[in-house]
Amino acid sequence: MPHYTAIELQDFAHSIINALGSSEEQSKIVAEHLATSNLAGHDSHGVIRLPQYRNHVNEEKIDPKAEPKIIKETPTTALLDGNKAWGQVVAQKALDLGIKKAKNNGLSAIAIRNCYHIGRVGVYPINAAKEGLICQVHCNGHGVARVAPWGGTDAKMATNPISVGIPTREDPILVDITTSVVAEGKVRVSLNANKDIPEGWILDKTGQATTNPADLYEGGTILPFGGAQGHKGYGLSLIVDLLGGVLSGAGCGFMTKKFGNGVFIQLTDPTAFEDQDEFLNRVEAYKTYIKESPTQDGVDDILLPGEPELNAEKARVKTGIDLDGGTLVQLNLLAEELGVEGI
Repeated sequence: MPHYTAIELQDFAHSIINALGSSEEQSKIVAEHLATSNLAGHDSHGVIRLPQYRNHVNEEKIDPKAEPKIIKETPTTALLDGNKAWGQVVAQKALDLGIKKAKNNGLSAIAIRNCYHIGRVGVYPINAAKEGLICQVHCNGHGVARVAPWGGTDAKMATNPISVGIPTREDPILVDITTSVVAEGKVRVSLNANKDIPEGWILDKTGQATTNPADLYEGGTILPFGGAQGHKGYGLSLIVDLLGGVLSGAGCGFMTKKFGNGVFIQLTDPTAFEDQDEFLNRVEAYKTYIKESPTQDGVDDILLPGEPELNAEKARVKTGIDLDGGTLVQLNLLAEELGVEGI
């Protein structure tokens, strides 16, 4: 497979988003988000999304020229209307607003509605942690549903990710998970690469287990995470819907025809509770405590959440980023259609 640098992917994505009618500033935000997702090993949230984005612009699920606006605000909270703008643009504006409020007041909470796909959710807690803040993001999906409720067979919920970032003296600790067993984009990556998926990821349209990724897009469903204890992922998904979708007014699953993400962001400034150095010292002591655990056979090191992505980034900086043949065909067809240089 061909290898690309993150800059090459970012430049290509920028040209595509710009050709779809967005400003230079918005194109830069979206393109950087996609390329850094590829760099971190999350190809499911990288440039593979560009054909989908083009389709959704054509279907008017995205307004590539729109700007988000604040529709309700207090010193510690705000509700943003995304106006169907790029989700990455809306979510970053919401985060920037929440950071300012948290630094002024110790805590903040921001809700978003009418927002398109915000991409890799873990990016936002990372950005907040760089500002010294603890950040939690609940991101639901509406106008689409891929996930069956615990014990069910038809799609009622989206993959509904949760992400939490904790600042440290180095890279943040980052938990970034879907409440489904797998992100939809990872099924899409396997489909484009013509590969089977592991057992336990999805059911086909008849409610039977399958390893064929195409079955998801022909009426199948993704399962909640947890396997035999899938009620745990199901419960977390409900919470994401209630915070990201109900509280914001965005909607949940197929209860609305509006397509996008409902988002709830909560930020905490540790200095509202104690001296920053004391907090960071305790975080570092906890990291050491966890990593001192003896490892199981075949395990070289105890990794903290977020470290696999950092390791992937270091490796891909050296070796480049692979794109499978199916994705490359789609991207180059898109480039030809929009009159920009291919990849």
